[in-house]
Order: sequence, then C-alpha cells, then structure tokens
Amino acid sequence: MRQKSMLKFFALVAVLIAAVYYFLAVNPITNHLRYGLDLKGGVTATYQAEPAPGEPVNKETMARAMSILGFRVNALGVSEPVIEQVGSNRITVDLPGVKNPEQALQFLGQTAVLQIKSPAGQVLLSGGDLKNAVAGIVNGQYVVNLTFNAQGTKIFAAATKKYLGKPLPIYLNGKLVEAPIVQNVIPDGQAQMSGNFTSLQQAQKVALLLQSGALPVNLKVLDVRTVSATLGHASVVASKVASIIAIALIGFVMIVWYRLAGFVADMALLIYLLLVVGALWAIHAVITVPGIAGLILSVGMAVDANVIIFSRIREEMINGKTPRASVAAGFRHAIRAILDSHVTTFVSSLILFFLGTGEVKGFALTLMIGTAVSLLTAVSVTGVVIRWVADAGWAKVRSIFVG
Repeated sequence: MRQKSMLKFFALVAVLIAAVYYFLAVNPITNHLRYGLDLKGGVTATYQAEPAPGEPVNKETMARAMSILGFRVNALGVSEPVIEQVGSNRITVDLPGVKNPEQALQFLGQTAVLQIKSPAGQVLLSGGDLKNAVAGIVNGQYVVNLTFNAQGTKIFAAATKKYLGKPLPIYLNGKLVEAPIVQNVIPDGQAQMSGNFTSLQQAQKVALLLQSGALPVNLKVLDVRTVSATLGHASVVASKVASIIAIALIGFVMIVWYRLAGFVADMALLIYLLLVVGALWAIHAVITVPGIAGLILSVGMAVDANVIIFSRIREEMINGKTPRASVAAGFRHAIRAILDSHVTTFVSSLILFFLGTGEVKGFALTLMIGTAVSLLTAVSVTGVVIRWVADAGWAKVRSIFVG
C-alpha cells in the first residue's frame, strides 16, 4: 500500500511537470485562446435605428436588424463578435481584431435592395424572393448567380416567358446594374447578374449583402471607438504577469503554511488551471479582462477549498486520530462547507451570465466554469492525493504534514 501510494504520487508529479512544460513552453495554450476587444484590439460601434419607409422601429424590426448584422459580421470572418441591443432603438457591435474598421462598419450598415423590373418599370421580383446568391467567374467575368425561392421561381419563369426577347432590368439599391435580354424561358429560378464587377471580392460582397437581405430600418452610426492592437497586447501582457504573480504567491503561502499538504494543494491548483483553461478553449470562450478577473477569483475559491480541508484535517490530528483517520474525517466534514460555498457562487454567476451583458457575461462565464472545476478538483484531486500521502506514511508528523 505504501509503495503503491508513493508511486502514484510521484507519477502525478511527473505528469504535471510535463504538462506545465508543454503548455507553457512547447505549445503555449494562450496562443490558442480567443481574446476580446479589450485584449485583442478592434472596434466597437453604436448604431441608432431610424424608421424606414413602411417599417417602424419596434421589437420585430430590431430583431431582424440584429439578425442581419450578425450574418454580415460572420461573413467578415470576425472572431467572436458581440452584437447587443441597448434600449429600444440602439445596437452595439464589437468587432475584435478588425484591421479596417471603417470598411467593416460601412459594410455592416449597407443596404442591399434587389429589384428585377419589367420593361415598363413594374417591379416583378425583389430580394425577398431570393433563396441564395453566390459570386463566381463566368467566361472571365465576375458575376453573382441568383437562385430564387419557389414563389420567385414561378414569377421569374412567367416573366421570362412573357418578356421573351425583351430586357429585364436589374436594379441594386435603386441603381440600374444591367438590363439583360431574355433569350430563353427560365423555369428553374436561376439568374445571373454581372454588374461590371471589377473583382471577385466585390462580387462576393454584393452576394453576401443580398443573402442577408435589406436592413428593415436605417442604422445611423452614433459612436465608434477603436482599441489599438498595441493597447490590447499591453493588456494581455499585464494580465499574464498579474496572474502569474498571484498564483505564485498563493502557491508559496500554501507551502509555507501547510507544508506537505500545501504542496498537494499546489498540485491540485495546477490541475485546476489546466482544466479551466482547457474548458475555455474547448467552448471557444472569449477571454476579456473581466473574464481574467473571474478566473483569478475562482482560483481563490479553489485555494479556499483546500484551506478548509487541511484545517479540518489538522483539527482531527490534534484530537489524537491517526493520519488516515484524520484525512477521512477532515475531508468528510469539510466537503459540506465547500459544497455550500461553491453552489451559492455557481448560482450567482449563473444569474449574472443570463441577466448580464457584454463584459459581465465574460466575468460570469469564467467564474462559473472555475467554480465547477474547483469543486471537482477539491473532491477528485485533493481528496485522493491527500490519502496517498497518508498511505505513504508521510503524514505521521503533523507539523510536516499540515503545518
């Protein structure tokens, strides 16, 4: 039993050293995390919705506008954007890592009203009849291939039959793009718009705007703030330094105060950090400064759980129990208090996550994950390893074991 416990303990120490070296030096896990606007830099803009012809500003039109903005932001390839409604008629958009803020914001607010008219100027089809729009190259020319939905296909087939040999002008945002002559009846709802595009990127931009549809309201830019990449990098460096100093001090104090048990707590703390950062990476969470604050706060909770366990074990040893009996009794009594504190913190962070916005959500998310992992490591790491230490015979002297 003693040799097996010692072997398990040293094996865990070796695995931890190897994991820390790999994730800090060989393949830093911080390079794989996603950072928010305050750390990565980018742009944040506030739009005010103004009524469009026939479209008042209400919950429905605001929801549609936010949905269209979300589609367009995703088309930009922005990592983890944040789009939120503020009040009844304002929308904020955070775009981390955007290199050309002016172009991005112009793209987000653009309209894309497509109309196909009869030779007499009557509107036959609009963007609402579209199913898809895809950019492509045909005979060396950049085009946008249009596919209409079921209703649009019927209308387009009837129009090409009625106006065979005549032009069907195509308008985009009220401007004539082209007026192709109908050569054949088109029953499959397929059309093509050349529009004299100068590049494939321009054609793709028009296709994306057509896919997302026209904004139901006019969006007026009220405020634009840019966070430089330099400031973001400085925040990342400062946050890393602060986190390292805080964790190093916690680890040092634990060893000084609780001796061997403190070393066990530091092992559990390293496992805790690896699990939390791994969880944030797995769910593609966005790391922000408030999120880092939540992480550091959860580190304090993880340490607090170990302090409660070791204090109860020390009390049991003072009362004359054997090391193994003290570990079992102390852990059993401590886990109740640990469970209560973690559950209340988790519920509080859960409420913050669902009721909060923006940076508050980031703080709540990291605190929530950290609290759950802290409870897990307190039960499955500290509780198990401290029993290995007792079985290995290293807990015979209380001053060496728990200070």
